[in-house]
Amino acid sequence: MFNFVTLTPILRVAGHFKRTPLIITHRLAHSPSSPPFTHVQTISEYSESQYEEFFRYSSGRWLWDEDIQLRNRYKRFNVSELKATATASVGANGCVSMTKIAEGGFNKVFRLVMDDNSTVIARIPYPNVGRSCKTTASEVAAMEFARTILGIPVPNVLAWSGKAGSPVGSEYILMEEATGRQLGEVWDDLKLADKLKIVEEIVAIEEKLLSLSFTRFGNLYLVDDAFPGCEKAEIASDVPQSQRKEVESRFVIGPVSNNDFWDKERASLAINRGPWKCPEDYIKAIARRQIAWISRYATAATPKPRYDMFMLAECYSQNSADAHIELYNKFLDVSDYLLPNNKELNRSTIWHWDIHAPNLFVEGNKVTGLIDWQDNWAGPLFLQARRPKLVAYNGDIMLELPEHYKDIEDEDERARIRAQVETSIVLGAYESNTKRTNAVLHEIFDLPHGRTRKETVVFSTNTWDDDIIPFRQCLIRVARHWDEMKNEVACPINFTDEELKAHYQEGEGWNEQADFWVALRGFVERDGWTSNEDYERALETFAELRELGLRDLTGDERAHFERRTRWAARNGSGWIMLTIHLN
Repeated sequence: MFNFVTLTPILRVAGHFKRTPLIITHRLAHSPSSPPFTHVQTISEYSESQYEEFFRYSSGRWLWDEDIQLRNRYKRFNVSELKATATASVGANGCVSMTKIAEGGFNKVFRLVMDDNSTVIARIPYPNVGRSCKTTASEVAAMEFARTILGIPVPNVLAWSGKAGSPVGSEYILMEEATGRQLGEVWDDLKLADKLKIVEEIVAIEEKLLSLSFTRFGNLYLVDDAFPGCEKAEIASDVPQSQRKEVESRFVIGPVSNNDFWDKERASLAINRGPWKCPEDYIKAIARRQIAWISRYATAATPKPRYDMFMLAECYSQNSADAHIELYNKFLDVSDYLLPNNKELNRSTIWHWDIHAPNLFVEGNKVTGLIDWQDNWAGPLFLQARRPKLVAYNGDIMLELPEHYKDIEDEDERARIRAQVETSIVLGAYESNTKRTNAVLHEIFDLPHGRTRKETVVFSTNTWDDDIIPFRQCLIRVARHWDEMKNEVACPINFTDEELKAHYQEGEGWNEQADFWVALRGFVERDGWTSNEDYERALETFAELRELGLRDLTGDERAHFERRTRWAARNGSGWIMLTIHLN
């Protein structure tokens, strides 16, 4: 077992490095093995020689497997045709400039300016987005639904195509540019009163999202884009008949576009991708999908695109297909009991999973735009709802300045206390407004053992390529707290003393490993991504960490560590950069 305790000096060294903040825009990828969506140094198109800068990823580097990561994000397309399509979409005569403004884990974003000063935003998906035809079509439908049915300020889609063989040579979405300023650029400078007003606006947006639910669970598509498996988007909510007819005439609900159901050989498997009649069927579909794939394709020699190439606690069950399948069968046994008993909390809802500062645009204290609707679907509300990152706070609540504040001379300490008070007030405002306006959300946030219920589903997604340990830990918690979760039947799963002992032995050091990556957050991501500016410093850091580990470890642990960190070894002139896949 790889022991992280011996690597405490490494964690200390890592913590000493100043973290470089990233300007994050648009969307954070679902997976921890994807880079943040970052602004890039603007690159305008003037000649054919510069097109390559549009096609390749240029917003950061990877410390390992960089060629694979860059290949997954390299996308050629017809720049002239994209400009012509954008020009026609706004009735202009020509495009005078095209600038790459952001790149992330699954898309790159361009800003096109026309001869009449109108602007168009273009999103081009990477090859790694999965079923990009369905993903693009569903994103467009979600944006149209939110804008025209729910009345949420969402940029208007001007033109789009879900076909890789379009004249542009790629799938794409062209949309209006969001008005106002990105909230992340102004939030720190806003007065508290303005922040509280924006919190009210966010709660109002969530109220609109909650106003309508469906009878099926799946991705939303426009009627004109329906394909086999799609069904009429029937509304389950009590809404005016006119709204019901409009939704059912314009939208359908179909199979999910989420890459978890299409990745690798899953695309060829005869698995249930929805739409589902009840949320429990969706949960069971996850387990059956994984059992089907693992049974046929997972072997101990299967390369794993893991995020822990630097240090991985050796885990026997991680490479055992039988161990994964056994857990998924336990997951199936409890799948009918994980969701809350209150069916209202599980209703099929279109929900924006990432309402935070980079995705919000404001004018003053009014929200003028909410962007990034990719991967939003009509899913179980309980599994989707979360507090917006904008109000997230885990520290001690302090709603007013302490009496001794006036006696504090250190200005940094005074600033820290003021920030703590303001953050506490913002969170309190969100909680009180939510309780008053969106009671169903308040109930979800305060549900006993809600985290255990939700995380059991979250960690079930792909244990083979991710981690088996947190999934097993969730199932252990389910069994342990079964009666407290108010289930009326006996718990259908159990773990023997021997199984629990083996689990905790395999999990030794897992939390320390997680702490290691938390310490590096904002400097190096779990898949080895770092900013262009930090690349050389990151190489130096990991070379030092490797040397510390080799100095302190012995025996098999040292040999294992040496193999996994060989990419970080320094030679006389620098580093030995290797592209490696370790089993």
